Amino acid sequence: MEISIKDLFKGINDHRIDRTKKHPLVSILYIVLCGTMSGIDSWIGFQDYCEEHQDLLKQFIDLPNGVPSHDTIARVIEGLNVEEFLNSFESFTQKLIDATKGIISVDGKTMRGSHDNKKNIKAKHIVSAWSDSCKLVLGQEKADDKSNEITAIPLLLKRLDIQGRIVTIDAMGCQRDICQQIIDQGGDYVISLKGNQGTLHKDVTLWFEDTNHSPDHMWQEWDKGHGRIEHRECLATSDIAWLQEVHNWPGLTSIAVVHSMRETSKGKRAEKRYYISSLNPNAETIARAARSHWGIENSLHWVLDVTMNEDKSRIRNENAPEILAIMRKWTLNMINKHKGDLSVKRMLQKMAMSPKNLLLLLQKI
Repeated sequence: MEISIKDLFKGINDHRIDRTKKHPLVSILYIVLCGTMSGIDSWIGFQDYCEEHQDLLKQFIDLPNGVPSHDTIARVIEGLNVEEFLNSFESFTQKLIDATKGIISVDGKTMRGSHDNKKNIKAKHIVSAWSDSCKLVLGQEKADDKSNEITAIPLLLKRLDIQGRIVTIDAMGCQRDICQQIIDQGGDYVISLKGNQGTLHKDVTLWFEDTNHSPDHMWQEWDKGHGRIEHRECLATSDIAWLQEVHNWPGLTSIAVVHSMRETSKGKRAEKRYYISSLNPNAETIARAARSHWGIENSLHWVLDVTMNEDKSRIRNENAPEILAIMRKWTLNMINKHKGDLSVKRMLQKMAMSPKNLLLLLQKI
């Protein structure tokens, strides 16, 4: 796939007045993208990156007035329209997706460094959609705080094509309206249950604890590696007429429980997790969907925090935190698409060591 620099950020408008446009918008965005792909997370760092690699960057972008200052870069990014930037990111991401089916995991993450107590600015909480099979971020939506994921999830789902796909959400998203929306958009859901759904969680738990009940389907697997042995067993049933009489849950077709036993050098730990689903009671399908949800934690949130230092970023003003959150995911999508057997961390290190490696990757998109 070949995309020009201009087309890469297509649809993002420059809202500066003409007399202040000393540096082209696409050039500033390219500098921030390259800096982000090199592990930089500060305005001064973006300026320094451009100064150090100015001759090389000039082969790809226009710098008619030299290197933009960190203040200029900050003002431009802070003033961008988040919706336009997100639309451009999603349009690019669609070009990377090979598979049209599969599982979409939806979960939220707080950007801990984005708060400012002096200005009474709360930390931004971002809800993201992740395709574990493609290792791509599909979209994001800002929530005012963690408790407002319930309002952000429907907005995010509207942005996604979930026809024929399974959507997994943790217990925070276990809401009737959200399940109905997934069904209306042609998808299926596997959603975890916890105490926030009170009697629903209790009723499902009691059904599986009753030894007089037999599930329709059982599936199990053993997993060994990284110093642990784990056994997972999923039980699923469509015996839910009694449940629907009380709860009348949209699209509900089956309920399931996943038992897991993990053994490490520190001992054994057992867990039970309960799920509701619009899928038929195929225990393997439900179990794999439930496990796939951990991909958004391990392959996205953990990478953003530990590898890309998102929580340590002190960029807080205006729209900049959201824009940079999207830019990190833009970076991650491009790396995951081309990294091969290398880890994200090694790819970032290689691009930080030599901008030629970075520009070589950018030429592949």
